[in-house]
Amino acid sequence: MQDHIKPDDVCHFQFTSGTTGTPKVPMQSHFQIANNSYLVGRRNELHTKHHTICLQAPFFHVFGTVVAIGGALHHAATLVLPAPTFNPDKSLDAICDEKCTMICGTPTMYVDLINRQQLRKLDIHPEIAISGGAPSSVHLFQEMKKHLNLRKVKSIYGLSESTAVAFQSLPDDDELHSTSTVGYVGDHLEVKIVDAEGKIVPRGTPGELLIRGYSTTLGYWQNEEKTNELIGRDKWLHTGDQFVLQEDGYGRIVGRIKDMIIRGGENIYPIEVEDVLNQHPHVLEVQVVGLPHERLGEEVCACIRVQKNMSVTLSDLKTHCAGKLARFKIPSRLEIFDSFPKTTSGKIQKHKIIETIVKERQFCN
Repeated sequence: MQDHIKPDDVCHFQFTSGTTGTPKVPMQSHFQIANNSYLVGRRNELHTKHHTICLQAPFFHVFGTVVAIGGALHHAATLVLPAPTFNPDKSLDAICDEKCTMICGTPTMYVDLINRQQLRKLDIHPEIAISGGAPSSVHLFQEMKKHLNLRKVKSIYGLSESTAVAFQSLPDDDELHSTSTVGYVGDHLEVKIVDAEGKIVPRGTPGELLIRGYSTTLGYWQNEEKTNELIGRDKWLHTGDQFVLQEDGYGRIVGRIKDMIIRGGENIYPIEVEDVLNQHPHVLEVQVVGLPHERLGEEVCACIRVQKNMSVTLSDLKTHCAGKLARFKIPSRLEIFDSFPKTTSGKIQKHKIIETIVKERQFCN
């Protein structure tokens, strides 16, 4: 069989998370997975010492497949699997019992992990935590370091269509770069930020992130139309993410282009509002969505998971946001959730949050 396997042969069918709709199936080659996992492992410092990794992300997601399994195999690290599906108590037990030095997970997983650790106060001393799969706020990173006794936090950015990671923290990054960006562009990759007409925008200006290089998917399985939409003849991968490339080469996510809220002709990116709301002491987790509005087109709705034994009102949130956000960006509606709908890989599904409000709660304009 070895004689018939080539580096560019498809070896992996990776279903996308389906955070914006029906999942698609990008294809990856041996070459792409082998190289991305090796390079990601080095950025994660797996080559500097033996690490014991608590993997909270599932194997069927690129975070688990490429970042964790591939990285661990390349660099002889130990993988600890706390539970078949994410369970914060099982994760804490594993970190404590196995003396894990590294944790991998999504922002939502870390929110739940911190919440449980505040109650259990286990004697844990991991060195590094890696957050990916969705944007993390500076506030969350600070809470992670404080409550999980971390020396360092790292951020990664990527998508199934880029094999896994396209931006990632560098080993010697300072706290500002580690917590406020998704890291530095990956080795052997090209990136550019373009406007709606496809023209490159200046550094520091928001636009769509495009990626080109060895890790770009071979295409969507049995879906040539979507493949052609995603990757042009010039092989630039359209991520659908609104992104800022800083002067120093580090990147910041502004938000999903599809998630942008247009309120009375003004563009609002939910992540900016979420970052402010996350700083409220009674807020455990927040998602901001746009809901239909007869006059404005859309209104800003804050969907909140509240800290245990705490409460929050719309008036509280408006007071908290005053002076931190432009008035038109401040939420005009509040919805309280016990939990958010998630994909099996732990990503929050905003479109299902909107469906829940509109359908189950009988929201009308």
